[in-house]
Amino acid sequence: MASGSLIVSPSSIAPANRKRRADRGGARSGLSFLGFTLEREEYGADLNLVTQIVKPPVLTWVPRVPPHVLGVISIRGAVVTLVDLRQLIGLSPTSWPRTGRVLLTSHKGEPIGLLVDRVTHVHRVSVDEFESGLSLEESARTECVLGIARPDPSTRVTVVDVRGILTELMR
Repeated sequence: MASGSLIVSPSSIAPANRKRRADRGGARSGLSFLGFTLEREEYGADLNLVTQIVKPPVLTWVPRVPPHVLGVISIRGAVVTLVDLRQLIGLSPTSWPRTGRVLLTSHKGEPIGLLVDRVTHVHRVSVDEFESGLSLEESARTECVLGIARPDPSTRVTVVDVRGILTELMR
């Protein structure tokens, strides 16, 4: 996709999250995102796509892989490809902060770890607090962004398209 605005309907994001919230008696339709930081900016990922959050274990380097693939890690005996989420969305390579965490997810049965600088917390927003089709900064790849969530007036969370990123990664 060419650089520019991406228009995505909030109805395509985490339908299970909205249903679960309604089942708990929530009066309004909502979306849930796991908040994390990359280069001191707040980002979010669909909570349904993250299975675990772990501290980065020992990394095994793998030759002849793209720069965004850092290597492989072992999580409870499973070999997991570790990917630098910063590079995938067009930011500078990771600096391996002490607060770094790995978001475990999978794509077509393949376990994938996404390295982030820090995990913050879960954001729950109504559909009205989610803005899509925005022009975003040139530093991040716009096609990797679903939109902006504003859980409160002073907080802005750029929601990344984890499913789309993983589809592109596995090509």
